[in-house]
Amino acid sequence: MTVFGKILVFLNLLFSIATGALIVFVFTTRSNWVAAYNDAKQKAETADAKYLAEKASHDNDRKQAEVSLKGETSEKEQLALEIQKLQDRITRLQKSADDQTGLTNQSATEIQKVQAELNQIKSEREALVNEKNSARDKVVLIQKELDEQRKIAVNESLQAKNLLQRVTNLLRTVEELTVRTRELEAAAPGGGGGGSGGSANSVLQDTPKSAPPGVRGRITAAGKDNGLAQINIGSDSGLSPGNVLIVYRGNEYLGDLTIMRTEAKEAVGKFTPKSRSAKVVEGDSVITSFAGAPQ
Repeated sequence: MTVFGKILVFLNLLFSIATGALIVFVFTTRSNWVAAYNDAKQKAETADAKYLAEKASHDNDRKQAEVSLKGETSEKEQLALEIQKLQDRITRLQKSADDQTGLTNQSATEIQKVQAELNQIKSEREALVNEKNSARDKVVLIQKELDEQRKIAVNESLQAKNLLQRVTNLLRTVEELTVRTRELEAAAPGGGGGGSGGSANSVLQDTPKSAPPGVRGRITAAGKDNGLAQINIGSDSGLSPGNVLIVYRGNEYLGDLTIMRTEAKEAVGKFTPKSRSAKVVEGDSVITSFAGAPQ
């Protein structure tokens, strides 16, 4: 190959390189233009959307303003009519007030008389209220005295009932002792001194020991049909079979409880009501007697 051919080949190589560079440059420029065009198009579309939204918002605001303006115009007209009506009414009231002024001047004397009568009625009412309060205080005092007397009467009734029960028990004991004494006297000739002594001991053992006065307790259980009741005091408190306790609820006497069996801290007895309607329930109080008990 000649030198000239080599030069042509070299020139073709340079031309090919320049052409490739131009192609790359053109392609790059075109890509940039497309991206810029797409970005500009997107921004334009966004701006158009914002413009349309703002235009719709402004249109709505304008419509609302027109509606508000119409409403305010209507309210203004209504207010104007009401003002005219009020002015007419004020004119009528002024005329009526002028007419009433004459009547007021005429009735001033009558009002003074009525005021004097009202003052007198007020003073009489205050006097009646004071009398009523005084009478109410007296009624309260009388009611308190009645309550105290009622309590005293209930306590005395319970004491009397207790004393009556004790007397009845003593009479019963005396009758039993009298019968046994007669039996012992009848059996004395054949029985000897030893038999007599044994009978005497038997009589003493059958006689119940009197419970100490003023011992209080509480019903812990009560039978519904058999009349039996259990209390929370027993032999440790001095109770023994045969003792009769008073059953009460508050200040109300309910009946008697005859002890049938005793233990250290409890006892069981038979309830005898004062009337058919009297019932013993758990929580009722019992006492041996009110003698010696604090009142």
